[in-house]
Amino acid sequence: MRKITAIIIGSSLALQVAPLAVFAAFHEAVKEKREAVKQEVQDKREALRQDVKDKRDTLKQEVKQKGDALKQGLREKKEAAAEELKNRSQAVREELKKKQETFREELKQKREAVKQELQDKREKFKEEAQARKEELKKKLGEKRAENIERFFNQMAVKFEAALSRLKSLSDRIASRLSKAEENGRDVAALRQKLVEANDKIAAAERSLEDAKTKYAEAVGDPDFKAAFKKVREVVDGVKEKVKEAHQALVNVTSSTKGLGEGERVSTTTPATQ
Repeated sequence: MRKITAIIIGSSLALQVAPLAVFAAFHEAVKEKREAVKQEVQDKREALRQDVKDKRDTLKQEVKQKGDALKQGLREKKEAAAEELKNRSQAVREELKKKQETFREELKQKREAVKQELQDKREKFKEEAQARKEELKKKLGEKRAENIERFFNQMAVKFEAALSRLKSLSDRIASRLSKAEENGRDVAALRQKLVEANDKIAAAERSLEDAKTKYAEAVGDPDFKAAFKKVREVVDGVKEKVKEAHQALVNVTSSTKGLGEGERVSTTTPATQ
């Protein structure tokens, strides 16, 4: 009987404990499920975070590579542009140098041509000085002959000195134009004016030699007074040509204002009185 009672009591207790065990197992299962879901969510978040990070790193690397490529491209273009500019500048400098050398050579050749043209006349005029004096002595007497010869020679020396100063002034102007051209200024029109001024200087030189020829002819003329009057007219013509040449150089110099720094060019009127 006791045994049966114990069995009944045990069964009753088992029936009472069974729901608790089931509930505990269910609760544990739910807990495990939650943990699994939580872990899964965490894993997905971590995976998403890593994926975002990887994509960001990839994008960052792509942006960096594109930036580097762009910088390299810009650097290469800049270097190419600098090289092209350098080559162009060199070409411009060489062209300017060639033009300047050509201008100087043409000026030199013109001067040499005039010098050669007039050299023989000047030498002949000097060699015939004594013969002119003797001829004048016969007509005017020794004193007047010496005075006239001295007067004409002094006049010729003054003109020659004035023309020499004009040529020096022309060279200084040419030098300033070259400097201005090297600094990027257009001086073609001024160079043409300078060429014209040099032509006037050459014309004045020829006119002076013509005056010497006229003077030598006047000495041999029976009517020396009348002939010498014509010589004075020629001399006045020389004076005007010298003034014209000087004025032409002054005009060039005035036109060079604003070209930039350079040596100051004096334009004092040459003494020809």
